[in-house]
Amino acid sequence: MEIGYRYRAKLGRVVDGDTMDVVIDLGFYVELRERVRLAGINTPEIYRVTKDSEEYKKGMEAKEYVEKRLNENGNELIIETKKRGKWRRWLATIYLNDSSKTLNEELVEKGMAEPAK
Repeated sequence: MEIGYRYRAKLGRVVDGDTMDVVIDLGFYVELRERVRLAGINTPEIYRVTKDSEEYKKGMEAKEYVEKRLNENGNELIIETKKRGKWRRWLATIYLNDSSKTLNEELVEKGMAEPAK
C-alpha cells in the first residue's frame, strides 16, 4: 500500500465537482497554490457541454454541493495526495473536520459522482 502525504489546506475556489484550487500549508510559513482533482471519482462536466443539458445540471449540483460542504468547514480541509493524474493535477482525497467520510466518498454516496474507471 502506497502511503500519501497529508497537508492542511484552504479552498481557493471550486472549479467543478471534482476539481478545486487550494492553498496548501507546507509548514514553516510556506504555502503552495495548486489545482487538485478528487482522487478515484468523476463528476458530470460543466465545461464543454451545453448549459441546458442534463450533464451540466448534474455537474452544477455536484459543484454546489462541494462549495457548501467546504463552506460548512470554514473552507479548511486536509488533503492527502500520492501522485499526479493525467492532466498533471494532484489527485487528492479530501478530509473535512465534521465527517468521518471523505468528500470523495460523500459525492459517490449521494450519487453526484461515479467511481473512476
